[in-house]
Amino acid sequence: MQAFMLISVSMVLALVSGSSDLSSDVKWLTYLNADNMNQGKIGQSLSSKLTSADECAKACISMLGSDPTSGCTSYTFYHVDFHVKKLQGKCFGDTTGFWSPEYSSLEDPGIYGGVTSGQNNPSSYVTNCSSVDDCSANGICSAETKTCECFPQWMGKYCGQLNFVPTSKTAGLQSTDENGRVSSWGGSVLRGDDGKYHMFAAEMTHNTGIVVWMSNSRIRHAVSEDGENFVSSDVTSPVWGHEPTAARAPTGEYVVFFTANFEEIPCSGAECKNSDNGNTVVDEEHCLPDTQCSTYPDLLTYMIYANDPTGPWSEPVLIPTGDFGSIDTNLAPMIMDDGSLIGLGRPPYIWRATNWNDTSTYEVEAVDDTVMGEDPFLYVDPNNNDSSILHGLSHAGGWDSRGGHAWSLDGGKTWKSHEDIASYGSLIEYTDGTAGILTRRERPHLIFDKKGNLQALTNGATLDPCTHPEYCDKDYCFTALQNLNQE
Repeated sequence: MQAFMLISVSMVLALVSGSSDLSSDVKWLTYLNADNMNQGKIGQSLSSKLTSADECAKACISMLGSDPTSGCTSYTFYHVDFHVKKLQGKCFGDTTGFWSPEYSSLEDPGIYGGVTSGQNNPSSYVTNCSSVDDCSANGICSAETKTCECFPQWMGKYCGQLNFVPTSKTAGLQSTDENGRVSSWGGSVLRGDDGKYHMFAAEMTHNTGIVVWMSNSRIRHAVSEDGENFVSSDVTSPVWGHEPTAARAPTGEYVVFFTANFEEIPCSGAECKNSDNGNTVVDEEHCLPDTQCSTYPDLLTYMIYANDPTGPWSEPVLIPTGDFGSIDTNLAPMIMDDGSLIGLGRPPYIWRATNWNDTSTYEVEAVDDTVMGEDPFLYVDPNNNDSSILHGLSHAGGWDSRGGHAWSLDGGKTWKSHEDIASYGSLIEYTDGTAGILTRRERPHLIFDKKGNLQALTNGATLDPCTHPEYCDKDYCFTALQNLNQE
């Protein structure tokens, strides 16, 4: 990750000193290239003649107050190079706790940057509550104080944000081989009977990057002793396969669900072999990006299973998709203690089965709401002490770095969410005191420790200047990992 854009924590996580005219207890989480005010449609206009994000932060505290709940909860500063001229130099502040920045434009993929947003110490935000729904089922509603008490891994308004801690720069899956960097895209992790952590990730062959995922993706198994630094092991399933999610059966099997086509390579019909150290060298004959594919075969969902994470694996079993159709489902299942299955696919579809290993019992239904966006991850939080309370993480933000969270108190029949809070964003902090920005952050999966607690988040991620499939000349991608607070 030497190509990562690095910035100092004094810039990204600004702990303002007493010598500043800001309050000494203000702790900013600062996100570059992030617009939390929707081009000035949210919050209050504080000034139109500022020159820096630091000035905007000071103005927000001065005019709205420093309390992280009732004062300035966030600010957004539009730099002089922001693409909307009337917003250049303007500063906005918010007192509602809203936090769901946008990072790039779906309508115009060339638009990116020139805006900074900061959040005022979200771990200290206090949410009034009358039920666990006000706390997103990520905490309890105190009967005494009528406020949310967030579980350690969550923070912010509604306990809706993941509470990250600094993580090693080497964390996740960042592979290399004799030809340079090897791209991967999101990793689903299980703890094995050997005490190790086993990741199943999409990997791009021939040292290419994410724009040729539709022709070069396969399923890679990687292993970690500590659940933080993963090393490539063996290939679980060859080209073409993508979007793996792994689960354990109560009878011990390792089960991997993924999108695949075993008869035809999608997009250009052949693997792209043109690359430069993890980046794709696009050409119109054999290396087409995913936005210019010439062939679109079915992208069906399969499962394979084995008694060991290295295999041997079963023959692929086709998963019924009902009315969903023949495109990639993003299916993310859980296998319950009784062998039944529930899974989230692309909204609003849910899969259910009375026996995970008998596809004749699978049923697919569309419900009113599940998660936002795509790439769901379904789980039970052991802090809830109730397996009928389900949670779903998702990639909620177009091509960019915004995460979503939803929960169900009735075993997945109905779902709720607070759409004004993003579960994660682009910022990642490192143990060496630096920080970086993930320009795309998708495919969320949680890692659980040996006690079953939420330990870390993994994502498929890219770096600047890859902000959109159509603006991604350097398309190296990797599986990022960020640890969660446990205290």
